[in-house]
Amino acid sequence: MKKSILIVVMAIAAAACSSTKTENKTDGTDTTSVQAQATTTVDLFDKEWKLKELNGKAIVLDTTFKKEPHLVFHKEKEQLSGNGGCNSFSGSYKLKDGNNIELSEGGATMMACPNLKIESEFFEVLKQVRSYRIENNSLLLDNEKKEAVAKLELSK
Repeated sequence: MKKSILIVVMAIAAAACSSTKTENKTDGTDTTSVQAQATTTVDLFDKEWKLKELNGKAIVLDTTFKKEPHLVFHKEKEQLSGNGGCNSFSGSYKLKDGNNIELSEGGATMMACPNLKIESEFFEVLKQVRSYRIENNSLLLDNEKKEAVAKLELSK
């Protein structure tokens, strides 16, 4: 009888230790939440990314903007589309090794709007993009020096 109780106690202790090892890393962080975050990683494609910063400065939109500046990467056709705040635009992209990307100009509407400064800067920045990274719900477009030239956030 004592033997069977000892075996049951050891089995329970082993199960508890096993459960603790899968729940916690040696640094005390919960691996289940890390695994959950990894599976919910946002990808680049078929989502509207709204422009929030250009060259490290937050953009401030005024009431003359017809739309919020944004960008969409269409996965199937390797095309991109968006709006600079006044004019719509389109183009194509090509993914390369790592997170390197090449953006190609397509076309844009040519509507006259009172404030084209942000739109013009956005279009110029897109010409400098060489790579991208996604951090949480933000898309960072980097130049050849790996400096973020634009920050966009996932539209909700």
